[in-house]
Amino acid sequence: MDDGVAILETEVRELIRRRGLDPAADSEATRVPIADAVADYDERAMLGRVPRLADLEEATKALHDAVVGLGPLQKYLDDPEIEEIWINESWGSHPCADPLRSLQSCGIC
Repeated sequence: MDDGVAILETEVRELIRRRGLDPAADSEATRVPIADAVADYDERAMLGRVPRLADLEEATKALHDAVVGLGPLQKYLDDPEIEEIWINESWGSHPCADPLRSLQSCGIC
């Protein structure tokens, strides 16, 4: 995970806690504090106070996945091409679009 996204995740979780939101019950409501935190972070990054984010949209999606979804596994759960996810060890998983032809590795820790 990018350093900036890690910093933002802590800030977003705090904003959600302060606003009394429940990400599990209302995932759409979490988009507002995520957008607010990303905008604020981008301003601080322009001033050189925090590391810059390479892609604001990608960072926003990663934050939503981390706070509302299942973190790095969420993109595979959202992908209709992925048929199954094999979790073989605590440090890795293998999402498969077609188990006979395509095996990918992704770190989840």
